[in-house]
Amino acid sequence: MIYAGFWRRFAAMMIDVVIMFIPAIAINAAIPYFGSLMCSVMYYPIFEASPLKATPGKVLMGLLVVNSAGEKITFKQSFTRYFMKTVSALIMGIGYFMNLFTEKRQTLHDMVAQVYVVKAAASTDLNYFDTWVDTVKNLFAVLSNDNKQVYNQSTENKD
Repeated sequence: MIYAGFWRRFAAMMIDVVIMFIPAIAINAAIPYFGSLMCSVMYYPIFEASPLKATPGKVLMGLLVVNSAGEKITFKQSFTRYFMKTVSALIMGIGYFMNLFTEKRQTLHDMVAQVYVVKAAASTDLNYFDTWVDTVKNLFAVLSNDNKQVYNQSTENKD
């Protein structure tokens, strides 16, 4: 694995900020204070835990977020990473700058979530929007416990 450096990751983050700007403003207008947070939570963790393994900004910069085996990360890892980004920023950005000094180019939030950001090409046969929608559906199915298979049982007596 070739680990991603600071500037490539920074460029990917800026691309994602630009992509999220309009939807965040619109949702924040509908739900003050929580709209942009909600939009952000629905963007970063869901894209990174999807089969794409990256946000659109990361894909454009040739980056993927993977586990130690190079596979797709779980939603739990993705959400932990997202939450820890706030902590990385709150400590004067030191959590982000750790990337410059660690062997595997990990930031604080990468280390806590046990993930790696690597240089790699994303799958070109996936549609970003469809993948995001499918991942959101799967997430809500798991959260609402709808992912169990249910069989219809007829109440009619067959005599």
